[in-house]
Amino acid sequence: MRFGVVIPSYGSYGDPELVVRLVRTAARLGYEGAWFADHVVVPDYAISWMPAPQLEPLTTCLVAIGATERIRVGIDVLVAPYRNPVLLAKMAATADRFGPGRLVLGIGVGYLRGEFAALGVPYDTRGAMTDEYLEFWRHAWTAPDPIAFAGRFVEVEGVHLAVKPTEGGVPLWVGGNIDRALQRAALLGDGWHPLWPEPGRYASARARIVELRDAAGVTRPFTFSFSCPAGRVLDAPQADWAVPEPVPPARPEYGYSPAVPRAADGRPRFTGTAAQLVDDVGLYAAAGVDHLTLRFWTSTVDLPPAALEEQLERFAADVIPYCS
Repeated sequence: MRFGVVIPSYGSYGDPELVVRLVRTAARLGYEGAWFADHVVVPDYAISWMPAPQLEPLTTCLVAIGATERIRVGIDVLVAPYRNPVLLAKMAATADRFGPGRLVLGIGVGYLRGEFAALGVPYDTRGAMTDEYLEFWRHAWTAPDPIAFAGRFVEVEGVHLAVKPTEGGVPLWVGGNIDRALQRAALLGDGWHPLWPEPGRYASARARIVELRDAAGVTRPFTFSFSCPAGRVLDAPQADWAVPEPVPPARPEYGYSPAVPRAADGRPRFTGTAAQLVDDVGLYAAAGVDHLTLRFWTSTVDLPPAALEEQLERFAADVIPYCS
């Protein structure tokens, strides 16, 4: 099992110096990756859920690459339709040249209607746009210049990207929990990076992705990742695990987020004693997860930076060494 960690980069953590400090802490503690959330603009109805200031994630990835020597950086997840695909191809390839093999793009279709409206991007075609952008990025990064691509949303002819990633392409780990997302990950991605499915659901979805890849003859390397719910290393088990889940704004678009998976006694997975967290990791390893992206902070969690660093240290010292 490999472990990354989401580094908060918005709200009370939207401070560049603090973000760099946390990335360096994660690198020092041996985490494989540091991941950042993505929003370009946030509509007024959602700002309390995702408070300002918010740092743009690809820029933050570049800063993190320059501030460290080893740790990988990723986006959990980049909303593909928000970006001009040709410009994103260039930016990601450039980031990879500065940190060869250290950038991973988690990819999603997005959900926040007000953000799509502000960016002038059609909401109802976001899935089709994401599919085509994934195809274009792989082509742009691997085909010799000049490149040509003719699609519904991307059309270029005889242009030079003029920089290619060092290893033939930046890994594209597709997020999403629905069946269409599984198809997208299997056929167009280099990994699957969903939001916290139950272990049984993860195992069955993994088998479906393998089946789809085999049927299509897709053989490129693939990572089965898992984006964790907000967790915490505790000193002792709680007597009552009736922990209320965060309540987002009352809008249909927020239905994308699944319920937090729980143990039989109601304990939220990835919250508990070190021994309980070792068990959680083992359960997901048995379900076929290769990589966990841990999350110890969200905008609904009041955890100051020193406490977050303590959580990073405790998980690295008390959980990771006991996960085979």
